[in-house]
Amino acid sequence: MQQRMLGKTGLAVSVLTLGGGGIGMVWGSTTDDECIETVKAAVASGVNLLDLAPVYGKGKAEEIVGQVWQDLPTKPLIATKVFVMPDERKDLAGAVQRSIEGSLTRLGLSHVDVFQLHNQIEPREPIAPRRLTLREVIGGGGVLEAMQRLKDTGVVKALGCTGIARHDVVRELFADGRVDTVQLVTNILCSEGEMGARGDAPYRDHLEMIRLAQAAGLGVFGIRPYAAGSLTTAIDRTLPPEHPVVRDFALAQQHLGFLATDPSFPLSVAALRYALSLPGVSTVVTGAKNRKELAEAIAAVTAGPLPAATIDRIATLQRTVLARQ
Repeated sequence: MQQRMLGKTGLAVSVLTLGGGGIGMVWGSTTDDECIETVKAAVASGVNLLDLAPVYGKGKAEEIVGQVWQDLPTKPLIATKVFVMPDERKDLAGAVQRSIEGSLTRLGLSHVDVFQLHNQIEPREPIAPRRLTLREVIGGGGVLEAMQRLKDTGVVKALGCTGIARHDVVRELFADGRVDTVQLVTNILCSEGEMGARGDAPYRDHLEMIRLAQAAGLGVFGIRPYAAGSLTTAIDRTLPPEHPVVRDFALAQQHLGFLATDPSFPLSVAALRYALSLPGVSTVVTGAKNRKELAEAIAAVTAGPLPAATIDRIATLQRTVLARQ
């Protein structure tokens, strides 16, 4: 599988990353055995990066990787995250330390390659309880200071953040200089789904953020290529009718049918090919929960980027119809 450099980390990563959402059982039902086989199949196909997090199945994704680790003939790079809970905000350094210790225990490892902040960030006191302020992240005694200590001692090799929602604040993290990677939305709808208000992050910002990250030398994880299931043939979990993912699914069905005219290449394949086509993206994360979904993602990688004419047609939709939704 093709590899790209993950920004300034010095790590060469496969263009496809296996994310922990699927094997953490966030994206619909599966089994431990199927998740284990999915990890094996991913590594056998050339995927050399797993992107995990403690909140994926309350540690389930990391536990699955820990169970299968000794059976993997080739050891992939491991990225995981810290999510500071509201009751931990008075002890940020402790939250970071407890999180990495828990991850390493579940994984059965002594270090990870990329350690990322999972929380969204607000400029001031958060409007949502599970977010942090910019001061809590970059200030003295903050999250990045604690993460940097782990990097200095070799427990982690690179630091990263999630670039969801407040792009003005994420730009501050780029300028801070301590993060090496960022996770950015790379789906056709340019939608953050339930993770952010569409009106607060216009479609053009997502593409601009990729350019800014590339200019800053950051490795970019392309996330949510399927828009949390909106860019597939059917949503794989029960959601209320008013849910943002349900809305996005209807939007895709209405406007993106031209991308799925060949039964062997459904909309989900086109969606991943789109994400792979974006300049500045180091690797695209698939949250495959089984081998069937993984095989579809690998088929998209094999097919390669979308044709330029298709990208232009998508860009026109993004500037017109999709931008007004």
